[in-house]
Amino acid sequence: MTKGFRTNAKKRVGAVPGVEIGDIFFFRMELCTIGLHAPSMAGIDYMSVKISQDEEPIAVSIVSSGGYEDDVDGDDGLIYTGQGKEMDQKLERGNLALEKSLHRGNDIRVIRGIRDVGNPTGKVYMYDGLYRIQESWVEKGKSGSNVFRYKLGRLPGQPEAYKTWKKVQLWKDGTTTRFGVILPDLTSGCETLPVSLVNDVDNEKGPAYFTYSPNLKYSKPAPKDPFVGCACNGACLPGNENCDCIQKNGGYLPHIVNAVIVSQKSVIYECGPSCQCPPTCRNRMSQGGLRVRLEVFKTKDKGWGLRSWDPIRAGAFICVYAGEAVDDSKAQELAGENEDDHIFDGTRAYQPVEFMPASFTWK
Repeated sequence: MTKGFRTNAKKRVGAVPGVEIGDIFFFRMELCTIGLHAPSMAGIDYMSVKISQDEEPIAVSIVSSGGYEDDVDGDDGLIYTGQGKEMDQKLERGNLALEKSLHRGNDIRVIRGIRDVGNPTGKVYMYDGLYRIQESWVEKGKSGSNVFRYKLGRLPGQPEAYKTWKKVQLWKDGTTTRFGVILPDLTSGCETLPVSLVNDVDNEKGPAYFTYSPNLKYSKPAPKDPFVGCACNGACLPGNENCDCIQKNGGYLPHIVNAVIVSQKSVIYECGPSCQCPPTCRNRMSQGGLRVRLEVFKTKDKGWGLRSWDPIRAGAFICVYAGEAVDDSKAQELAGENEDDHIFDGTRAYQPVEFMPASFTWK
C-alpha cells in the first residue's frame, strides 16, 4: 500500500471492478489492496453518504469468518452478529451502518472466511457476491451480552460460490456422492490423494484403457548427475552455508514453510536420493505427492480438463507432469503417428514473469 499498488481505493456500493464472485484470497490485506473490503481487521466496512443536509453511514461489505460464536451461515443467507465482544453491543460505527443499510436497502458485498487446506489453523477468503439486509434485532448472545443480529439474503441470479465450496466439502468428507463419477480414483492408488474421473455433461465414459504413471519413464537410461547430495542430518535449514543443495539454489531455500515456491529462478534444485536429509525436508516439496484433491472432468465443448477441489496458492506444488522421456528423433516419429500425443521440450527454461498477486475462482 505504501508503494501505491492499491486499487479501487474509493469506497463504493456494489460490485468492485476486476473482482468476480468466487474469487479466493489468501490474506485479509489482499481484500484491502483491491478495494473489496478496506479494513484489515474489522468485519464491517462502511462509508458515509449525504442525506439532505446530514450524513449517515451505510455498510458496503462484511467479512463473515466465524469470529463470533453466534454467526449462522446458510447457502443463500447469513445471520451476522454485530461488532463488539466484551459487553453489550452499541448501535454505532459498523452496527449503525448495517442498521442504516437495512432501511436504505443497498447492496452489501459478503466475503466468506473458509478453512485453508494448506494451513489448517488459518483461513482463506471467498467473495460470495451481493446481499441485502432483510431484518435486524437484538438478543442475548451465548456470552450473555446483548448483541445485534442482522439477517442477510443473497441476491438471486448470481453464480454459486460458497454453496459450491460447501458441496465440495461434503464430497471430500464422503457425506454425499459426486454426481457423474466414472472412476473414483483413476490413479488406482498411485497418488497420496485420489483423482476422480467425472462426466456430468454427456454419456462419454472417458478413455477405454490407460495406465496411470506417477513418474517419468525413460526409453533409455538417463544420465547420472555427478552431484553427491547434501549431508544435512535433520533437514535443510535456511542460512545453512554448509548445505550443498542450498548452495546450488544460490544460497537460499526455494520454498517457504507452507510449500510455496518463492524463488524467481527458472530452475530450482531439490534434495535427491543421495542426500542425507529426511523425506520431510522442506527442500523435497515435489516428492510428497498430491496435496490437493483433483478431478479430470468433461467440459461442454473443449474435451477433458483438470481442476481442483481445493484453493491452490500461487507458487504451490500441484502435481508431477509425468510421461515418457524421448529424444528428438523419437519425438518427430510420435508427432506424425498420433494427434493425441502431447510433446513438450523439457530442456527449455523461461525467465520468470513479473510477480503479480493471484486469486483462485470457483467456476
